[in-house]
Amino acid sequence: MDMTFRRAFVKNFLGQSPDWYKLTIIGFLILNPIIYFLVSPFLAGWLLVIEFIFTLGMALKCYPLQPGGLLAIEAVMIGMTSAERIKEQVFSNLEVILLLIFMVAGIYFMKQLLLYVFTKLLLNIRSKTALSLAFCLAAAFLSAFLDALTVVAVVISVSVGFYSIYHRVASNGGIRPTSMTTVASLTPNSTSRRWNSSAPSCAA
Repeated sequence: MDMTFRRAFVKNFLGQSPDWYKLTIIGFLILNPIIYFLVSPFLAGWLLVIEFIFTLGMALKCYPLQPGGLLAIEAVMIGMTSAERIKEQVFSNLEVILLLIFMVAGIYFMKQLLLYVFTKLLLNIRSKTALSLAFCLAAAFLSAFLDALTVVAVVISVSVGFYSIYHRVASNGGIRPTSMTTVASLTPNSTSRRWNSSAPSCAA
């Protein structure tokens, strides 16, 4: 059966990301003009920031520069800003933009490494005090090199990864691991087949 133009567009929109993610981005694109024109431009601006954070946090599902770019283009089209204003901001903040692009790309391609590191911290440190200190030091280290939005994206991404491990345990009849080795066997590094099935699927 020949694929229609509509089906081809839906299938290729944001690559191979999940359908619920595509629908969420489309919902954002529909909601933003409504909030901007009918409710409050101020509220629409903050909503746009939250949507950008969402795209960063969901880097596991889709490379965030694509949906983020759609949101930015829409912001210009509905009048939240102007092309001249964007040009001025690009010229004055080019270093920050490049930093954000490379940091987002780093999170996207190093997500498995980040989850592996935080999982090892969680499994190998038994003391709650030492574990809290280790996470604080890790957060301080990330904050020294990343901007605030990227740090939030890292936290959200690692949290999603932890939830995926919990979901795998719960899906096995609710059996809780009885040893640290059993828990470690659920980490992405040791279950590459399962992890690849949930790896970022939106082509860059």
